[in-house]
Amino acid sequence: MKCSFGAAVLCLMAIRVHACTIFVLTDTNRTLFCNNEDWSDSKTRIWFVPGSDKHYGGVYVGFDNDYAQGGLNTKGLAFDWVAGYTEKWKPDPSTSVVWGNSGQQALESCATVEEAIAFFRGHQDRGFYRAKILLADRSGASVIIGGKDDQLQVEQANQCRGFGYGAATLNRLLTKTTEPTVGNGVRILRAAMQKGPYATKYSNVFDLKSGDIFLFPFPDREDEVKFNLALELKKGGHYYDMPQIHEQLTQAPRPLLANMERFLLDRYKPIPDLEPEVSAHARTLLRDALAGKSRAEDYTAELWKEVSPRQAETQATLQSFGPLTTLTLVDRSEAGGKRSYRYWLEFEKNTLLQHLVFDEQNKLVVAQQRTFDSNDAHLHWRSG
Repeated sequence: MKCSFGAAVLCLMAIRVHACTIFVLTDTNRTLFCNNEDWSDSKTRIWFVPGSDKHYGGVYVGFDNDYAQGGLNTKGLAFDWVAGYTEKWKPDPSTSVVWGNSGQQALESCATVEEAIAFFRGHQDRGFYRAKILLADRSGASVIIGGKDDQLQVEQANQCRGFGYGAATLNRLLTKTTEPTVGNGVRILRAAMQKGPYATKYSNVFDLKSGDIFLFPFPDREDEVKFNLALELKKGGHYYDMPQIHEQLTQAPRPLLANMERFLLDRYKPIPDLEPEVSAHARTLLRDALAGKSRAEDYTAELWKEVSPRQAETQATLQSFGPLTTLTLVDRSEAGGKRSYRYWLEFEKNTLLQHLVFDEQNKLVVAQQRTFDSNDAHLHWRSG
């Protein structure tokens, strides 16, 4: 998903649109990272995740699936994506697999553009055939990374630049020496807004040196909401729904939802499995995914639209984890006629926290995963 970089990207590819506009304004004193988020979903969010002894804290923006479309960390490194490409791309199989949000993982572990480049050279992001990422740091250095002709493209710069849906506008308004002011950033973002079914849903400007965040949650209004990353992180992990942000700012901070949290190991422990037939069905679903033969009759029509086009990608990623060793139930609940199960899936090389939700017809409504990297006890999220 960039501009919902999961299933959403598939729709963007179908309409052949480069969604979102991102650019950097920089000089010797200031660096601003600017983004228009284009998509059909109006349920937008911003959330703040504190750091740890191994990970940088940061702010992330996106939708209510809590998959970060863009973000800024405490070291002044920012990222965002442009989707809608159809490139030939085959990642290096000798590198580590990214199952989850590579942009967020880069922010949690990298302080500079150079470190981010090393991260992406050392990790497989299978989505580079359909999207490119822009990263910039507080020095004004930036890089655009994507895939083309089965090679990783790395385009570095130290000047104002950008790309995406509003490329024509950027060519007209953005020069190598455009002064990095919030006013200039907003002026260009407004001129580059997308209309129609995939219209711009929010805009943001990150000041990479000060950590100031200028959020424009309503594209058809002039509302500006200003945050400071350091001050927000002092409140602990929390989030805001952009459509209700003015109301929520007057209330106590909302704690991070499970999908936004970094560590879940202490929350989920093995529980008695009273429905072995469901666990057996979960194994069958996994076996079919590993074989690239998932079946439409096992999914709701809506979820199948997301899952079906990605079968080859899912198969390759799961196979890279090695053989499955154990499947353990760790959570069971029920609401609105739907049954929810969470399993720890232990593979030879990785661990998944798998969330499955079934409807009354025993069709899969939700299939979400988080991977657990045993080297640093770090969990990552991916939906679909």
